[in-house]
Amino acid sequence: MMKYSIIYDFALCAMTLWPGAASAQTVVAATECLPMGNYREASVGVTAGDADGYGHHLRYASLSGRGSWLRYGLVDFSPLTDAYLTLCVRAADNSQICVREGNAKGKVIARVAVVVKNGDGPFQRDFRRQWMSIAVPLRSLPKGVADVVLTCEGPWVDVGWLRFKNRPKYFSPATQEAAHPDEQGYLRRWLLLEPIRQDIRSNIVFTDSYLQKVFNKQYFKGQMTELPHSGQQEHVGDQRLRWHALDSERYSVRLFRFAERWGQQTYGSLFWAVSVIDCPKEIKNVRLSAGSNGASAWWLNGEHVLTLEGDRRMVEDDARSGRLTLHAGRNILRCAVVNGPGLSDFCVRFLDDENRPIVSPLTLTLSKK
Repeated sequence: MMKYSIIYDFALCAMTLWPGAASAQTVVAATECLPMGNYREASVGVTAGDADGYGHHLRYASLSGRGSWLRYGLVDFSPLTDAYLTLCVRAADNSQICVREGNAKGKVIARVAVVVKNGDGPFQRDFRRQWMSIAVPLRSLPKGVADVVLTCEGPWVDVGWLRFKNRPKYFSPATQEAAHPDEQGYLRRWLLLEPIRQDIRSNIVFTDSYLQKVFNKQYFKGQMTELPHSGQQEHVGDQRLRWHALDSERYSVRLFRFAERWGQQTYGSLFWAVSVIDCPKEIKNVRLSAGSNGASAWWLNGEHVLTLEGDRRMVEDDARSGRLTLHAGRNILRCAVVNGPGLSDFCVRFLDDENRPIVSPLTLTLSKK
C-alpha cells in the first residue's frame, strides 16, 4: 500500500503545483485552440483566470511583465504547412510577446506586437484592457511535437488562446518565365511591398483631401521612378519593408492575406503594387478598369490615370480611366491601396473601346537586379 500511496501523493502534488499537468501530457494539434490558462509550467507571478471575451469563455494566463513566461505543453506541428498564428490578448499598455519552441530562450516561432494605443487625435486607437485578436506570420515552424513557450518582452499581457492556421493558397512565387493576363484580362503578376503602417481608426476618413495627401506622399526613394525587384528593401519611417514577386491564384489580389503572411500588421495599411507589362506594339484607346477594397490610386508609366475614392468594397470594373495608350515595349503600372479595418484587395485589367478584355498581346514580366 505504501507504494501506491507514494504514487498517489506525487500525482496530487504535480496537479497542485504544476497547473494543467494532467492535460498537458496529451499531445494537442497546433490547429486546435490552445487555452493559455491551462499552462503546464510558469515563472513566478504568472497566474490563470477565467473571463468572457472575444465571443466566448476564456481560460487565460496573465504574464506579469518582462521576463515572465509560461510553458503550455506538447503541441503537434505536423498538420501545418503554410501557416500563421492567431491569438487573443489584452493589455493596459503596448507590449510584446514571443512564442518560442521548447523553453524561455528557445527558437522564436513568432514575435507578437501587442499594440493597444496608437495614433493621435481622430485617428487614435485605444483598445486598452479589451480582448482583441491578432494574426502574425511565423518566423520558424517546429517539426513534429514540441513544447510551446510564451515569454513577455514588455508590460503585462493577458493571453486567452493561441491557434495556428494553414493558409489557403492565395499566391505563388513568380518566376522569370513570362506570364500573361488571365482569360478575362486580369493582371495576376505583381511586385507587392509589405504594408506601410497607417493610423486609421475608421474608413470614414477617406475624404478626397485625405486621399490626395496619402497618395501623393513620398514614402521611399524611387517610389515613382525606380522599378523594384523581389527581395529589395525599403525604409519607411521605422519600418523596413521588403518587395515580393508573386502570382495571384485568383483574379483579385488578396492584399489582406498578403499582409497576414508577410506584413507587420493586417489593418491600417497602405499597400504599393507594381506590374511590368510588355506590349509587342502600341495599342491606343484602352481603358484601365479596376476595383478595390479600400481607396486606391493608379499610375501608368508615371501618369496618374485613376482614383477610386471613399470606403468601398471590391467590385469588378468598379471604375474606369479615360482613354490611354499602351506603348510598344515596357509599360509600368503602379497602384496604391489604403484601408483601415476590414479586408483589402484589388483587381485590374485593360479593356478596348468595345469593353473587351485585352489578353494575348500582353506579357507580364519581372524586373532584374
